[in-house]
Amino acid sequence: MLVRILLESLARRRRRKLLSILAVALGIAAAATVGTLSLDIGDKISRELRSYGANISITPAADTLAISVGGVDYRPAGSGAFIAEDELVKLKQIFWRNNIMAFTPFLYVPATVNGQPTVLIGTWFEKLLQVDKSEVFATGLEKLHPTWKVTGEWPDDNAASGVLVGRRLAARLMVGAGSTITVTLAGDSTSRSGMLENPANVSFRGVARRRDDEESRKATGSSSRFLAQFTLNGQSEIPRFARNDSEGLGMTRSTNTLRVRGVVETGGEEDDQVLAPLAMVQRLAGVEGKVRRVEVSALTKPEDAFARSDLSKLSPEEMDRWYCTPYASSIAYQIQQAIPEAQVKPIYQVADTEGKILNRVGILMGVLALAALTTAGLAVASMMLATALERRAEIGLFKSLGATDGRVATLLLLEAGVLGLVGGIGGYVLGSVLAWRVALAVFGVPTGIHLVMLPVCLALALAVTLAGSALPLGRALRASPAVVLRD
Repeated sequence: MLVRILLESLARRRRRKLLSILAVALGIAAAATVGTLSLDIGDKISRELRSYGANISITPAADTLAISVGGVDYRPAGSGAFIAEDELVKLKQIFWRNNIMAFTPFLYVPATVNGQPTVLIGTWFEKLLQVDKSEVFATGLEKLHPTWKVTGEWPDDNAASGVLVGRRLAARLMVGAGSTITVTLAGDSTSRSGMLENPANVSFRGVARRRDDEESRKATGSSSRFLAQFTLNGQSEIPRFARNDSEGLGMTRSTNTLRVRGVVETGGEEDDQVLAPLAMVQRLAGVEGKVRRVEVSALTKPEDAFARSDLSKLSPEEMDRWYCTPYASSIAYQIQQAIPEAQVKPIYQVADTEGKILNRVGILMGVLALAALTTAGLAVASMMLATALERRAEIGLFKSLGATDGRVATLLLLEAGVLGLVGGIGGYVLGSVLAWRVALAVFGVPTGIHLVMLPVCLALALAVTLAGSALPLGRALRASPAVVLRD
């Protein structure tokens, strides 16, 4: 009897019921869109942010005490201050290897280009790294910094003379893609220890070569920062690469003619430098198979208080949880274990910024979903209120025939529940399509089909429908059958 009454009730007033279903479907569609995007948006946003640079830095473990002057680390570039290039394959062999999106090494060598002092940087442009017998990993500067603007083309890692020239340096030298430049490399003939430790992180006081022309000094001021002067034990010290041959340091010069494959614009210090294939710079510097620094781009989870816990105070269970969570610090810890001779540090400024962005996007998604569900609930409430007013006589008749408030409420709530389930299914389908289109338009990659969202959508639809029906139903049940039937 209950089923027959329910079916007959659903068959009547179809327009109002279709409007109720549509209201629920639209609200659930918005929530389903937000929910489906939320399942993928963390990785997608992280991948987008990863295109703006590295979030983990690897440098050689210092074999001597650091010399810090004015907050600047002047560590001697002696033997041992390198990382073996063949060790880098271990980055793709750690626990979170699939979160390593790209990495590339750097080797810095002081040089002059057409008479302009600058830094020659050896790096990978596009490297195919053999991880194991079945896996080949494509990495390099193109993968690490896809937003860099290159006028011309990227050099070939296997080429003998192709380089990239920074935009500002190219403007001063008046060269472009297809031009040739003369690079004079200065280095120690015995140990090559005159190479830069890490010019990107050091701000030097200018100690440029003497020039009679004031305009020439201004033109090269940005490059002369790589020639530094500092005081140690009360004496003025100048790094050996800044001294000339007459000082008796056994310096040798190697002059090479290189072809400019492209001009790169990064907005950073690379605009004043020259980037060349790593193998070529290693050969010229006499440090084959060695690198100074490695930048790593990894997909990470925003760090919380637990991420920065003191590892020595964690229990074994907490340590496993920390180790198996893709924090920047835990990935750096695993890299440190894989390459003990290196010093691995997260770039917390980048990681914290990513975490704030992801958290704020999550809050925005939650607010949008809540607003959509609230709107759907209000629409259902208005529809059910109108329905309850129209069915006052029917409800009064039920109660006059002996039906309790509970039985009447059960019938009306079952009817509302069916409408909610139909609206939930429609909202899930519509929301999945909208999420697919939004992800494709914003990120260039569509979302997948997440069946886990279907029961969530149905539960939300039921909750919204029943919550919206509560107030109209309460008002209808309070009406007296005698008064309703008399009217």
